[in-house]
Amino acid sequence: MGSSKIGRRPFPEDLDGEILLRLPVMSLLRFKCVCKNWYVLIKSPAFIRKHLNCSKNKPSQFMIYDYNARDDSPPITLISENHGDGEAPDYIHRFKDMTNVIGSVDGLFLLRREIDPENRYMHIFAMAMWNPSTREVRHLPPHKIQYTHFGFGLDPLTNDYKVVCYNFHFGEYEYAAVYSCSTDSCRNITPKIKFYSYGRSLHEACGIAYLNGAYYWLIREGRKPSILSFDFSNEVFEEIEGPDVISFSSLILLDDSVALLTFYGNSVHDIWVMIQPGVWNKLFTFQNFTCIKTWYSSCLILATKRSRLVSYNVRTKKTRRLGFCHPVLRRCCGFYVYKESLVTLKRENGEQLDHRNFPDASFEL
Repeated sequence: MGSSKIGRRPFPEDLDGEILLRLPVMSLLRFKCVCKNWYVLIKSPAFIRKHLNCSKNKPSQFMIYDYNARDDSPPITLISENHGDGEAPDYIHRFKDMTNVIGSVDGLFLLRREIDPENRYMHIFAMAMWNPSTREVRHLPPHKIQYTHFGFGLDPLTNDYKVVCYNFHFGEYEYAAVYSCSTDSCRNITPKIKFYSYGRSLHEACGIAYLNGAYYWLIREGRKPSILSFDFSNEVFEEIEGPDVISFSSLILLDDSVALLTFYGNSVHDIWVMIQPGVWNKLFTFQNFTCIKTWYSSCLILATKRSRLVSYNVRTKKTRRLGFCHPVLRRCCGFYVYKESLVTLKRENGEQLDHRNFPDASFEL
């Protein structure tokens, strides 16, 4: 507990907590060693959740992953919404050769790497969950799977982080597997709906597609959109009818709503927001002539023809440069939004997981 200078009286415990909530994660990790009270407080689930809620009010940070980075250059760059150009800390320079990065849910990322890309008949993936702020990595059980889509999110009823893998084989059968952080185990589930048929395809969202305990994918059948959702609490898939439009679309999250970004000729875009399952309302129409990298809150992140990052707010219609430039930004870079987080990925047995274990030979199955 801290103490005041006047009279050497101790600070109230709630004041200590309010001060600590405003500190960055790296400082809090060091301050756990100050005293037992601070150690217990900073590790408590209630403090971790409050700190995460506070970080959501701070300027966004962005992680840029160069999927074609050379061996002598770091694949990851971190930049701030306010400070522009930046670089990645040394501890994440080893994260190379990812097939896909999914994030960020409460500051956590899902990393996926294909182990045997030359195998045309069986796709073998190594997967892990990663918290860049705490430098922790948790490896997931290996899967030998074909044509798989992944979702990542929090079960709000149990505060358990889960990963869902959705698999199909040319429409002949469908199945799914769910990994639970709390049990550190993966189990198969059978979807109650049959989704795949000829001419239908599943597409990832423009940005993370987790919202309020569910994960969402876009279903395309020709140019008619609909939505596939997975509820992490009851572990049930559901298909949701899309708006009555015939257009190419991308799934986005507009603030706290599921939305569709539709595309027409001459780069005209409409944004349809889901009011309730199957009920949609068109909110915005605008023009865009540049490459869309991701979406967060009310902003599009765009890569210009000169490979510079800008944000465009669809509500205020204001454009702002983010101060970052990369020669292959439009073609080979993934762009991800994240917030600092104290959420731990350590297993209950106390096993320490960090960046030195990922990716390495033991992780390659």
